[in-house]
Amino acid sequence: MSVEDIIINPEIEVNYGDYVDSIINANPSASTANANPSQPAPIPKVVGLVKKTDDYEEYYVPKAVSIGPYHFGKPNLKPLQNLKPEFTNKLLKGNKETATSLYNKLGEMVQDLRKFYEEDSTTGFSDMEFTNMMVLDGCFIVYCITTIYVVGLEHWGELKNYEFALVFHDLFLLENQIPFKVLWEVSRLVKIDKRLFISIIQAFSYYRILAYRRPERFKWLKSILHILNAQSQREELNCLHESLETFISNSPDHLLHVLHHRLRWSIKSELPTEEYVVANYASCNFRKASELVDIGIHFKPSDTMSFARIGFFKGCWGFSANVELLPITVNDSTKLLLLNLMTYETSRYSIADSWVTSYVSLLDSLIDDAEDVKVLRRAWVLENMQGSDEKVAECFNEIGTGLPVSGLEYMEVKNKIQKHYESWRNTLFSQLKNEYFKSPWAIFVLLGALLALFLSVVQTYFSVWSPKSDCDDLCVFLKKNHHL
Repeated sequence: MSVEDIIINPEIEVNYGDYVDSIINANPSASTANANPSQPAPIPKVVGLVKKTDDYEEYYVPKAVSIGPYHFGKPNLKPLQNLKPEFTNKLLKGNKETATSLYNKLGEMVQDLRKFYEEDSTTGFSDMEFTNMMVLDGCFIVYCITTIYVVGLEHWGELKNYEFALVFHDLFLLENQIPFKVLWEVSRLVKIDKRLFISIIQAFSYYRILAYRRPERFKWLKSILHILNAQSQREELNCLHESLETFISNSPDHLLHVLHHRLRWSIKSELPTEEYVVANYASCNFRKASELVDIGIHFKPSDTMSFARIGFFKGCWGFSANVELLPITVNDSTKLLLLNLMTYETSRYSIADSWVTSYVSLLDSLIDDAEDVKVLRRAWVLENMQGSDEKVAECFNEIGTGLPVSGLEYMEVKNKIQKHYESWRNTLFSQLKNEYFKSPWAIFVLLGALLALFLSVVQTYFSVWSPKSDCDDLCVFLKKNHHL
């Protein structure tokens, strides 16, 4: 059976091994020599203590589908592995010329593609086998994100709906990636519009981690403000789209890299150096979010969807302040995504550019129990889709243990929070507000006490500094002659 027969006749029952052999036999000119990578692997394996814990199996190992060589051939992943030829056939629409062109193109890139992985993980595959893996995995991902994600789950065929979530999780695991240039070639050969493909990739990569925007209030006022700054908003939005389009067009490492880039996007031209971050690090001893609210620090969702864009803004008279954070949704996949993003960040970037790690570390410092989650949830910074607030608190306390806040903006915000926290003026004002402005009766009691104090001061003043009168002389005379 040839590869052309499989593509043209989708009703034929296909065995994965036969499909591999058919492609190899159809392209006998491919070399079997293995690559000798000379550059660091952009798709590293999870190493260290993490691999020896239960978290590795839970959050770093695929549950439904293997992508790339690291988890290839595991028995529990075989059902979806056997469906990859079917999805490839559907994506290519039975066009044998497209299939041959794709295989030949990736075959020319095989030595470069091998360099994306650690050397010992690809030595067991010939170039023909490795190229075939890239073809099947690339077509599977593109089919998922352009057909199933856009059109609907009914195109999964034999797969059940709940497996879509498992597949989504697996596609963003650090050890379950293929080079993005493979996806680029697949999309080009199947003639998917470039801008549409980029938009789908963006939406597919971050829609499960960002929260919905807060419902708008005072729309009439916002419409006026929008008119005033519409030009700057358009410029920033265009800058974002251009940045992402350029980034994806230049072939990022993989899907997880796309997600990370989108979440850390910033219009700032220069990022802080590692030396600057270390020199400006300062320890902070402020407590959880619920206590910060008591001293006048409130939280708001940021309008810019980026971990690298946070802010600290003083309120009226400087007695209060607002901290703006990227709003995220907390669900069953949040911990998995954040852990893989942070692990990738550790292997790829300096501490000055570790925005995801800094964000999680800051949230961990703000969240101690369910009451803190409630504060951030009411502020629309967190969207709780995981269940109880206690579970959300446990989630961030677990993944945030021992993490340093390394991003410069995060350290600046933490230092500003600490400065506001230590201010005796802000603390005194907040105590008065919390003590006397919680109910109307407390306000009346305070006003009555202030009025009594004022009258007492006035009485004392006139008693001491009042001018003499005829009555005063009479009183003095009577005191001297009271015995008469």
